[in-house]
Amino acid sequence: MSSSVEGETRDPRRSLGDFIVELQAAETGTVDSELLRRLWLGCAGRARFAAAVLRAAADAGVSVETESTTFADWVAELCPPLILALGTGDAMAAAALAQLSAMSETTALRALTAVSDDLLGGAGIHDPEGVIDRLESNGILLRVDDSQRGSLLQVPTLTAAKLRHDFSGLRGPGQVVVSVLDVLIDHMESAGTIDSDLLGDVLLLARHGGHWSLLQRVTEAVGIPMFLLAPRATCSALRLLPPTVRAAEPSLEFFGTLAEDIVSTVTETSEAEIRAAVLKRTGPGLLRSRMRGDHAEAVRTRGGLTGSAPSADASYDSPQESRPVYSIGTISTMIRLADAGRHGEAAELGILASAEMRSARARSVVRLLTAIALHHAAEPRRALSVLNEIEGPARAGHVDGDFLLPSIIAWTALIAAVSGDHERADAHLAESDAPSGISRAGSEADPAAAPSDAPPTVIIDELVTPPLRIASALRALDRLDLERAEAEFGALSAYPEMRTLWVYLPLIARTLAVLSAEAESGLLFVNDDAERFQDSGVLSDAEKDLIALGRSTVFIALGQLRWAEIDRDRLSPACDGRIVLDVRSKLVAGRNDEAISCADTWFYHHSLSPRSRAELVAIRAAAKLRTGDEAGAQSDFRMAVSLSTWVSSLLPLALLPLPDRSRLIDLTTDSPVWAEAANEFSATFDSPAKLVERLRSIGPVSVDIAETPQLNAGEAQLIDLLARGLSVAEIAEELNQVTGTVKNRLSALYRKFGVSNRADVLIRARSFGYLA
Repeated sequence: MSSSVEGETRDPRRSLGDFIVELQAAETGTVDSELLRRLWLGCAGRARFAAAVLRAAADAGVSVETESTTFADWVAELCPPLILALGTGDAMAAAALAQLSAMSETTALRALTAVSDDLLGGAGIHDPEGVIDRLESNGILLRVDDSQRGSLLQVPTLTAAKLRHDFSGLRGPGQVVVSVLDVLIDHMESAGTIDSDLLGDVLLLARHGGHWSLLQRVTEAVGIPMFLLAPRATCSALRLLPPTVRAAEPSLEFFGTLAEDIVSTVTETSEAEIRAAVLKRTGPGLLRSRMRGDHAEAVRTRGGLTGSAPSADASYDSPQESRPVYSIGTISTMIRLADAGRHGEAAELGILASAEMRSARARSVVRLLTAIALHHAAEPRRALSVLNEIEGPARAGHVDGDFLLPSIIAWTALIAAVSGDHERADAHLAESDAPSGISRAGSEADPAAAPSDAPPTVIIDELVTPPLRIASALRALDRLDLERAEAEFGALSAYPEMRTLWVYLPLIARTLAVLSAEAESGLLFVNDDAERFQDSGVLSDAEKDLIALGRSTVFIALGQLRWAEIDRDRLSPACDGRIVLDVRSKLVAGRNDEAISCADTWFYHHSLSPRSRAELVAIRAAAKLRTGDEAGAQSDFRMAVSLSTWVSSLLPLALLPLPDRSRLIDLTTDSPVWAEAANEFSATFDSPAKLVERLRSIGPVSVDIAETPQLNAGEAQLIDLLARGLSVAEIAEELNQVTGTVKNRLSALYRKFGVSNRADVLIRARSFGYLA
């Protein structure tokens, strides 16, 4: 033990042996060897500091817990100042690193270079590696091994607490903390991955120091995954924020409320329980209630954006120079625009706002919503381009339980499936089914066994499960995998929050009915029952097209061509489905020459998708078969099979009337196109024979010929009067005709419908679409 004057003013680092000798000389009582070793490390070899720790613990009657932050912070207030025998710059560097827990050397270097020259005497800026070497040799920094993160640097818990306490009253170190926070948050905003320990440190430092703008930047940089990466620190940093802070900072209001809700639902504060609560509190529909109007107003006033309300005259401008654009406000405004059916404006807002955001995470989330808006606005190519752009960074920074990457995968699969990019759709669907952290609720290998009420495995699951299951159902229908489509449809039907994606449920249900109904009543029921899935939100033109398309398809299958025409006329001019439906109606009406002519006219038109061309050539094959042109029918049907293989959908073949389909299969059964088709759909069929067998069996109810009576205005009026339940005498009075004339007209009407009484003519009139 040193007895010199120098020894009285400083507490030099000792070897473990010298440390034990000096500690015993300080008369601190008997200390076991393991605690001595932990004190030596925790106090950086400073025996006087360790002796003070032991005395404080003994006086208070508590045990020494060298790794406990709570104990360290308490005892640091009771011990005399720690004199480290370091230069001013190195001491200040030690104080800066003491703010952080275990860190990589890169993070330590980043933190030191953030500290200004005047605080570190120049050493920290010009020689950060040298500072770290000196602190390590002095015992202030220890090397620790982490199984996940590798070799890390850490200021021992006791020493770190004492450094924080001793330097807390100085003006300089406060600025050190701000500088360190600023550079570390800069890194979070641009980094692909976030270190959980570093995140926890930054959150608590910003909260304890009252650095609200920095805390807001952290929430923007990391988002809800904060609660997954650092559950305890996030809840501690964000709950019970001052009201003035919450009112001024839009992100802090959102995340503060979420933190308080999460804490209120957990009985213990274990990280696993907090993570489970996060998944529950961000479940379907729950976050929308948090997107209040003041968030949108905040983004308008602080970020230079307008359009927080979805009124018809609302608008927005591009973000103003040098003013922050917050993701919470932008997202809130985009949701309002989308709910009002203004998807194009929502997409434009997302493009403008994301370009002004500092955080890579915030940009990706806003651009994800931009892609969704572009999909609803019928711009699939732009949507897929945006999703492709953000997919790579999302993969690099994926956090287990986060929604960003799974939702990018889900929406890419859906948009690709809808737009005909089957390879991309299948690749993303296959990835979603892979046994990895990228999963959806109930994504078991057997979809029939997947419980529809399975708890979400990601936050904000409504952005993942619905689009993923819809994409899966649509591709299952393309492959005629009706069991998979039924299973996905069942899960979707039970999902609590669909928003405007509900429009896909009637389409899926109606397509399934056309392919699998065993009686006409099954088709009639699905056209009425499908509307029960209606959810909130204003539909875009493209979404309205899906409703009309499905209804018209069922009406054609029923032979109710007039009703099919009414729904077909509701389709937007941009929907090429109206052309296919028109040609299909002509085929079912028996107007074969018109069907052939119309198919010829439209087949090469630029507005038609490859899938629609496959449908047209299949219909043309059936029409030629009916006219006796077997050679032409064979040629067209082989082309239809090839095109169906190319677009990876068997629906163009399956939607043909069964008699025509079966005959065309007979004519082409030896063609090599069937082997090519079986290869494309090998996931569903293990041989061409199995594929052909399925095509021969599905859609047994759909009519092949609907010989619809052509009624003049007087006959249509007579049908309406019969439907009102009027007697012959009452009809005569209504028409101002004698009863004999009315009876003669009714007899002619019965003959036209092939029936002999009033009840049957009304049934037939309804089936042909003359009555609702």
